[in-house]
Amino acid sequence: MSIRSVPPLTGDAARGAEADLLAAIASGSQTAFAQLYDLTCARVFGLLLSVIGARASAEEVLQDAYLHVWSNASEFATYRGSASAWISEVANRHAVERMRQTADPSSSAIDGRTAPSEAA
Repeated sequence: MSIRSVPPLTGDAARGAEADLLAAIASGSQTAFAQLYDLTCARVFGLLLSVIGARASAEEVLQDAYLHVWSNASEFATYRGSASAWISEVANRHAVERMRQTADPSSSAIDGRTAPSEAA
C-alpha cells in the first residue's frame, strides 16, 4: 500500500470540501471517495500508527476504517463536527477494537501491573 501525501486544505475550505466529498460518497461516488482518501489518509494513518504501533496492523486498520467510511458515509452529520474528526473517530474505534482483539486474554494490565489470574 502506498500512502500519498496531498497538500492539506485549511480551515473552512477543508471542512467544506471533506463534507461535500462525504455527501458524494453517500451517493456512491468512487471519485469522491478517492479524493477524500487522498486528502485524509496521511493524517489518519499517523493516528493509527500512534495507537497501534505496528505499521502492517495500522495499514490493515486504515483499510477497514475507510471501508467503514465508504459504507456509512450517509451517517456523517455536519452539525456534529467536521468530516475529518468523524473519519478520525471511525479510525480510532477500529484501532481500539484491533488492540482488544489482539490483546492476551489471559492477563489484563492495569496501570502497568498485571492483574492476578482467576486460577490463582
